Amino acid sequence: MITAPGVGSGLDVNSIVNQLMALERRPMEALQRRQNQYEAQLSAYGQLKSALSGFQEAMDGLSSQDAFKVFSASTGNEDVLQVSAASTAPLGSYNVRVERLAAYHKMTSSEFASTATFGGGAGDSISIQIGSDPANTLSIDLGSAQTLEQIRDLINDDLDNPGVSATVVNGNGGNQKLILTSEDSGAASAMTISYGGSLSTASFGLQTLNDIGGDLALLDAEISVDGYSVTRSSNKISDVIQGVTLDLRQAQPGTDIRVDIDRDLDAAKESVQAFADAYNDLRSSIKTLRNGQLEADSTLLSIERGLLGIMNNPGTGGVYNHLSEIGLTIQKDGNMSVKTSKLENALNAEYSAVADLFANAQTGYATRFESLTGQWLDTGGLIESRTDGLDSRIEDLEDRQSAMDRRLEQIETRYLRQFSALDSLVSQLQGTSSFLTSQLASLPGAQRQ
Repeated sequence: MITAPGVGSGLDVNSIVNQLMALERRPMEALQRRQNQYEAQLSAYGQLKSALSGFQEAMDGLSSQDAFKVFSASTGNEDVLQVSAASTAPLGSYNVRVERLAAYHKMTSSEFASTATFGGGAGDSISIQIGSDPANTLSIDLGSAQTLEQIRDLINDDLDNPGVSATVVNGNGGNQKLILTSEDSGAASAMTISYGGSLSTASFGLQTLNDIGGDLALLDAEISVDGYSVTRSSNKISDVIQGVTLDLRQAQPGTDIRVDIDRDLDAAKESVQAFADAYNDLRSSIKTLRNGQLEADSTLLSIERGLLGIMNNPGTGGVYNHLSEIGLTIQKDGNMSVKTSKLENALNAEYSAVADLFANAQTGYATRFESLTGQWLDTGGLIESRTDGLDSRIEDLEDRQSAMDRRLEQIETRYLRQFSALDSLVSQLQGTSSFLTSQLASLPGAQRQ
């Protein structure tokens, strides 16, 4: 094994081989340059995809009638009542009274020493039923005597627990009480206790803790809407006024609270502005990519033509048919601008017509833009087709480089072997030459006086 080629002859074998390998690696460098170019294009497509996704997301608040129907819901006293409105809410005002909040049924036992045990006889048990359905019953076997803390754990750890939580409250002198709480509010989730074996009501002394005078119906919330009284099991009520959720925060009997449901013009304007901003951002991204890695790529031209095709094809049949009619115009530089005052006037005058201009199922601008963007971004779309092609080319180049790496290693090994052999031969010839020179010099008459 040669460890220092060239030592014998003075021939710079390593330098020679390195220079030859530099020539051999030129095809590899060309492959690497092509791979770098494809990877840069792949990154550029990632930027384009991000810009298209941002544009598509801007359609979310405009591409359907429900998305465009944004309402503002206000209440005269948010400490007592908070409200929110969905797209199905009707415009209007209501007087709401919060007479009573819904409560969670709570029961407490009598006071017992912490060492006290319950049960211990055959058939001893305690059962807790939630609501009126016997199927929602939790039965605790007390055939072995248990303390209050152990009963608490048996209740809370039971996998079939229908909706009751247990707590032990520690009082004075080592005494305790067991507290049972229904996990859902209202009379429909009230608890009923029954016993088995030698246990009875007197064993625990459980009684309702809520201040309802024994009337479980008072666990329900009670409100009135424009004088119409209703009760519900929860403090969050969404089935009394269509599309409106009432969040009861505090009872204030006898006091009317005004609730107003109106168009949220600010939200609509923000959505329209977001649309214009996203359109401009997309155009800016296309311009940047055209001046960069996607300079000669036809994809950008295809996208621009698609955008302009929709912009130049107005909606039909509505009060408004062009974006310019509601204050959106294309400037000389191609960017979209929003004239806020004109948009506000259109929203105030014909809110539904503005919504239809964007969200009409066939001709709405946002509907068409969302559909077109989907064609570019969806599985099998234009972007995926381009990126899949680039991935395939990069993978092919990586395979070719791996094969070329192996071949270059073989070539370098061969060069080293050949030039090392040459180095050895030259060293031998130099040795022979020195020997012959020495021998010739020693012949009679070889030296002259």
